[in-house]
This record gives sequence, C-alpha cells and structure tokens, in this order.
Amino acid sequence: MEARTFAGERRPRAWIIGGGGLQLRIPLMRLLEQRGFEMAAVGPGATDAFAAAGFCYHRFPLRRALNPLADFRASQALQRLFLQHRPDLVHCVNTKPTLLVPPAARRTGVAGCIRTITGLGALFSSSSPLALSLRLVYRQLQRKSERHCDFTVFQNPNDREYFRHHRMSFPGRDTVVLGSGIDVEAVRARQGSSTVLSGLRRELQLDGQAPVVMMAARLIRPKGVGEFLEAATAVRRVRPEVTFLLVGPEVREGPAIFPIERVRDCPDVRFLGWRDDVADLMAISDLLVLPSYFREGIPRVLLEGAALGLPLITTDMPGCREVVTDGVNGLLVPARNGPQLATAVLELLDDPTRCRDMGRASRILVEKTFHLETVAAAYADIYHRVLGTAEPVGFERRRAA
Repeated sequence: MEARTFAGERRPRAWIIGGGGLQLRIPLMRLLEQRGFEMAAVGPGATDAFAAAGFCYHRFPLRRALNPLADFRASQALQRLFLQHRPDLVHCVNTKPTLLVPPAARRTGVAGCIRTITGLGALFSSSSPLALSLRLVYRQLQRKSERHCDFTVFQNPNDREYFRHHRMSFPGRDTVVLGSGIDVEAVRARQGSSTVLSGLRRELQLDGQAPVVMMAARLIRPKGVGEFLEAATAVRRVRPEVTFLLVGPEVREGPAIFPIERVRDCPDVRFLGWRDDVADLMAISDLLVLPSYFREGIPRVLLEGAALGLPLITTDMPGCREVVTDGVNGLLVPARNGPQLATAVLELLDDPTRCRDMGRASRILVEKTFHLETVAAAYADIYHRVLGTAEPVGFERRRAA
C-alpha cells in the first residue's frame, strides 16, 4: 500500500486522551514527535505540565464513576474538540476514555483511533455481586468500542486473552506492548546525591544499617495494603530492626478505600503519605514490595524500582508477573496472602548477596524490555500502520540492549 501523505507535507496530528496521571506520558509524546507526529493531549484536570513541555493540552469533563449523564457530556465535549481541531489520530488510555473516545472519533470522521487497555482495574479485583454484574456492562461497552476502533493495545497478554475470549478484540487488530515505557535514565537522574540520601535517612531516623522495605501505592485494598501491614508485623516479630515504609496518597472515596486509621494504628509500618521524592526513598530501601491484586496493566512503581536496581516482591498476577521473573530479579507470592509475603521478605533479607544479584537483574530487565524508547518505537509503528503513513526517512531506531 502506498504511504499516505498529508496536505502541505505536514506531520499527522496525534492526540493522547486519558484520565488521571496523563502527564506521565509526556516523555512518550516527545519520542513520538521525533518519529514524525505532532502530539497533543486531552485530559480532565487542570495542568501546566504539557504547556511547559511544549505540547497543546485540551480539557474535557471526565468522571471516573459510571454516570450516564456525565458520560454523555464528556462525549459531546470530545466531539466538539475533534470537529474544532481535526486530529488525524486519537489514542485513548484508561478505562473510561477507551469507552467514550472511539464512538466520538467515528462520529466526527477522525481518520484513526487506537485504544490502550491499561489493565482491567478495580472491577476485576472484586468478586462482589455488584462487580460481577458490572462486568457484563463493561464487556458490552468494550464490544461497542471495538467496532469504532482501528487497533487495540494491551499491556499484558492476560488482558488480551480475556478480551479475545469475550469478543472485545480480535487477531490482526490488536497487539501487546508491555507497559507505557520507563525513561530509565530520567528515573536514575531523579535520585539525589549521597548528601541528599544521608539527609533523608536522618529525617526518617534510619541508621543506614538496618534493612528498609518499601511499598508505594494508593491506599486502596486491591493494592495489597492490608497484606503489607500483616507482613510487616510478622517480619518484625522475628527481625524488629527492619523498617517498613508505606508511601502513597490517601483515597477518600470509593468502595475499595483502605481505612487510613488502620495504617496509622499499625506500629510496624511508617506511613509517609504522598511524597515527591519517591526515587530517593527507593534509593535508601533494600526491597520494593507491591502485594497487589488490582488488575494492573504494568505497575509503573515496579518499573521505577527495577530501574534503580531494587529486588522486587510482588504477586503472581497479570501485569505484576511481567516485571518479576520469580527467583531472578525478585519473588512472586500468591495474592491476598500476608504470611507468604512475610516469608518472601525474610527470605531475601536473610541473603544480601542474592538481593544484590536480583537488583542487577532488575536493571537489565527494565532496560531490555520496558525502556521508553522501545515502547515509543512500538507505538510509532502502530500509529503509522493505522494511518497508512511512512516513518520519517533517516530516523535511527534505538538498538535493543
């Protein structure tokens, strides 16, 4: 097929449309611009991050909860944006945008539409009667979305298998791209100097000798917060010198919230709340733990920990198991099992040499498989394939490590 061209040889306009945390995709947008696209973003929140990075940013009214009236308003707002600015391709991420964007794009004549399924989320982390019935609605909506979408990207193979089994995606119209990519060098650059890390240890009253085990997540049950507290108590009965750090924002609404009182009442865990120095906290930690049974795409926190050379302990769940090869760069434990998590933590803390070897394996894995440039190259290929355009001549791809 002859490559499609655009009027005046302009670059095709591609928009990334998502919900919370959309600014984390700015590094990906930069690399996609290098590969021949004029990038912009659409999201619900007010932010200056995109303008500071040199990108246009548009807002639309998005509600995470199921609300037909709010969803109709969001769809209308998207259609107005598409008609006004005429993007050539829209790429939607997060659950609600993947349901709303494809029909709006088709109604307004957008040439290409791609959706990325960033995990199945809280709906598939619960077996309550409400969650089970809502899954039926979810499948119906995703089937409708697929009919209006040109291509679907999954972040792990389990999600693709589920979608194909329920006829929400089809061979030849989907692929797996592991995660959203991690800028390994940027993560390492955020790590402070030895002076900064020494100051952080003093702030937290850590002596630099006793082990530190860290978890970073929102305070919701499916992230495994309860299992982390349980494991911390069990470990400190045997090794009371170990410090457990829990980092992340409190969640104030929703059926999956974890009570902040339980965290604060646990004497074996130090809750730090939201922090902007997560890389430094990882740097002074010996283990990174994520006992999640949330249906993740690929957990970014595990990638960041791997980039900083930490051994990882996580659950044998879709998305998590893609980042950890059991016994190589960390350990996999059963979901919802605090005692098994405690056993895994003790196993690694009792073998510092093995921990160091696992940390090195983590760095190698993330550089080879999850590097941002690898992910950007995969998405550029998909964009060009959907639009029928050619990659810019003379662009040199990053060679695999």
